[in-house]
Amino acid sequence: MKNKIITGGAVLMSIAVFNSSCSKLLDKQPQTNVISSVDTTAQISATDAEASIKGLYTYYKNNALEWSAFDRITNGDVLADNAYAGGDNSDNITIDNFTFNSLNGNINRDWADAYAVIGRANILIDNVAHSKDAAFTATRKAQITGEAKFFRAWNYFDLVKLYGRLPLKLKPSDATSSESLFNSSLVAQSSTDSVYDAILSDLWYAKDNVQDVGANASKYIVSKGAVYATLAKVYATMATPKWDSVKYYSDLTIPQYSMLSDYTYLWDNAHKNNSEAIWEINYDGYNTGDKIGNWFPSILVGFDNGHFAGGGWKKFSTPANDLVNVFNAENDLIRLNASITFLDISGQWTDKNWPVTHYPFITKYNDPQNGTNDFYLIRLPDVLLLKAEALAQTGDVSGAMNLVNQVRARVNLGAKTAASAAEALDAVLLERRLELAFEGHRWFDLLRTGKALQVMNAVKDGNGQSLNYNVPAYRLLYPIPQNQIDLNPKLTQTSGY
Repeated sequence: MKNKIITGGAVLMSIAVFNSSCSKLLDKQPQTNVISSVDTTAQISATDAEASIKGLYTYYKNNALEWSAFDRITNGDVLADNAYAGGDNSDNITIDNFTFNSLNGNINRDWADAYAVIGRANILIDNVAHSKDAAFTATRKAQITGEAKFFRAWNYFDLVKLYGRLPLKLKPSDATSSESLFNSSLVAQSSTDSVYDAILSDLWYAKDNVQDVGANASKYIVSKGAVYATLAKVYATMATPKWDSVKYYSDLTIPQYSMLSDYTYLWDNAHKNNSEAIWEINYDGYNTGDKIGNWFPSILVGFDNGHFAGGGWKKFSTPANDLVNVFNAENDLIRLNASITFLDISGQWTDKNWPVTHYPFITKYNDPQNGTNDFYLIRLPDVLLLKAEALAQTGDVSGAMNLVNQVRARVNLGAKTAASAAEALDAVLLERRLELAFEGHRWFDLLRTGKALQVMNAVKDGNGQSLNYNVPAYRLLYPIPQNQIDLNPKLTQTSGY
């Protein structure tokens, strides 16, 4: 079902639109939604609905893998001070150097992939609402709708952080005629406040209707814990954060999870769906289960004869000198060694940032051959440190530092103190950087705390020389992809581009 959302009774949409091979058709339409025809006289069955929600999960982790996982590192770590672009891809390099423009391929792909997920969610929500199948219980209808609304909210949340104002599509396009299809696909941008209102509305519905934590063995199935944690993140990220709401939803999340005793267990592929994972994309690998593998470790690490070893070509997302220096300054060897492996790649390539005899690779994701590495979209320390930030913002410095030190204790680091809220906030930001490196959080932490320009314009290379990013304020957002503006004349470009 991954190439179509539903079938049954009558054909409810053009299957060709959902077939990944039909790129020419998709390219002729704005990617603010997936073009669909919803025939409300036909009724989705309970069986079709189950296949459709399964297909939504599969699409996000498989068809949209670059958006859901790999580009999360590019957008969250390479754009920030955790990694360099590596490789030879000009789209990644211009993102790293803050010289990207509206023609950047990554920026267009991420927009299109996100709206493809949103479009599928819209169709599923609409179809479930119109179903009259007696076998389709009200409880299950609400649960599936809640999961689909969570996916819609999650993707809009990622989009609004990257692009700002967005076209807000909350229902399928009208495909009763070619004219109505075209016109209903052209949607102007809404304010960021309106986007956040829509995100919150979807999450409020989801929290009341998705499964309880622990009701499913897979942490990829959306649970109340994932919704509560996302609500905490949203309230912390809005233009005017609501710190009491951050604390409230963090407190609903935290008691339902516990940190693993050993940080390295998170990355050994033997502790999937563990007690710390809140929302985790599960990958069975290329040869087992659903045979969907997480291929991006192969472009972070590579492998030779079945073993990660750098190997032959410069990989993407190379750890930055600045991050390694911070690990060393904190004597944080457990997380450093779990996150980065240094190899001698003499004779393979040269690099302006690192000596060939001591070249770093991201090795949190360490199974490029079989693709079995899961990807943590949310795990407990993320929420613990988000609550610590909320406590510091509301004057509870000791409470904030207690949470920081809880995370540090797991990796045998001593307790820290803070004499003021500002010091506590700096400690939280540092701890988030070390704990969550290469999980796609750093850039959004810098944006949320208002430190992005200050930090990025002060970054130095391995020799202590400025990298001269000279980031202007308008580059805190990506441009709207020119391809999408060409397709949808109602879109306007972000100021500065």
